[in-house]
Amino acid sequence: MGTETGKRTRPWRLVALGAIGWGLFTAVVLHVVSSRNPVYDTLSSYTVTDRGEGMLAASVLSLAIGSLAVLGALQVAGVPLSRTTRLLLALWALGLAAAAIFPASYPEAPDPVSGEIHLYACLVAFCSLPGAAISLLEPLKGRPERVALVRAIRLTAGAFALFALSFVFVRLTEAGMEPFPEVSAAFPIGVMQRLLLVADVVLLLTLLSLAARLESAFDGRREFGRVAVQAGHAAGVQEHHVVVRGEVAGPFDQRGGHFAGVHRVEHDPLGAPEEA
Repeated sequence: MGTETGKRTRPWRLVALGAIGWGLFTAVVLHVVSSRNPVYDTLSSYTVTDRGEGMLAASVLSLAIGSLAVLGALQVAGVPLSRTTRLLLALWALGLAAAAIFPASYPEAPDPVSGEIHLYACLVAFCSLPGAAISLLEPLKGRPERVALVRAIRLTAGAFALFALSFVFVRLTEAGMEPFPEVSAAFPIGVMQRLLLVADVVLLLTLLSLAARLESAFDGRREFGRVAVQAGHAAGVQEHHVVVRGEVAGPFDQRGGHFAGVHRVEHDPLGAPEEA
């Protein structure tokens, strides 16, 4: 019997979906109860709010936990993760956690040191997640799952570019340079940042889906190998024999009574059992 699809990654996927979902739910509630303007106010400004204080940190920390669970799902699924991929996914999660622990500095609650840490933590996080996804493209070359990942990367890259432009426009407006106030109004930083957050969540969910789909594919290969060995014993083929030009067209050809896609079976002297 075949293995159940996604059985090993299921706990990781449930934790990831639960944590990411809770983080998004908390963020939505915060936007509802707070008097901040979501069009022009950044998410960081919600650390200083009349209602919902502390909800932003809880939301971001929940997203960080969900991101680590995504990394766990990819690892358990057997997805080929390089050291760079693991490091970048970890930096994304750690950047989110640092941004939650060290809030931005505002005149209502000035803390320059915390503000600097918050700024660079956000920068590291927003750059690390797409970088981790890009590092997966080469190992997934030729696989159909790569298409969805490329689309999610493009979405995140576009959203990041828009947010970066809006951030620069705000800085130039604060410096009193013309005509950037009008340009900044056309690219409101609050909207651009929320688009980036949505794109990052889409990328995370794409990675999570990738883990489930690749686990199923890898399990199919292992199942084929197991059935082939069992059928080989029944046909007089021993474990120290090798299958030549085998194709995963089907585990066993009932009509022909031989392996589907197998050209011939040869003896492997290196795999023969030793005689006393």
